Amino acid sequence: MSISPKTIHAFIQGNQEAMGEVYEEYKNLMYFVIASYISQPEDCEDVLNDAFIKAMEHRTDLKDPSKIKSFLTTISRNTALDFLRKKKETANSDLIDEMYGETDSYNVMLNLLEPLLTNKETIVTYYKAVFQYTWPEIVELTGIAESTARKIYAEALEKLRKELR
Repeated sequence: MSISPKTIHAFIQGNQEAMGEVYEEYKNLMYFVIASYISQPEDCEDVLNDAFIKAMEHRTDLKDPSKIKSFLTTISRNTALDFLRKKKETANSDLIDEMYGETDSYNVMLNLLEPLLTNKETIVTYYKAVFQYTWPEIVELTGIAESTARKIYAEALEKLRKELR
């Protein structure tokens, strides 16, 4: 099924039926994006619901209906990262406060990385450098082969080195 531009326009206008069609069409894509960050299926479902609610709330921000995939992918990614940040902060809030004096340090790093790296590079770099996951953990979380993940990480580090010069 391919969603029509007319349906996307109706979604932007707030039509309930169109919202249902957009959800059905893109829920698997949104879930995939979320699952590339979050490993627990129950958490993925909750984050998917949150992401789609955000998409409905911000639907009028979508000025070009042909960009709906990017719009939904970005919202899904940001919602997943917010979830991870909150989860990590809850688990380690005292340690983070001691180390950084603030609980928003992960989001600060993400904001710095995001414009410089591709989505995959950001994900792998974030998991490796920030959360200090092992390569097997990164493979499990992302579904990317270890050799590919290592290559992505090396390329991301090289991009960051060049940017910092």
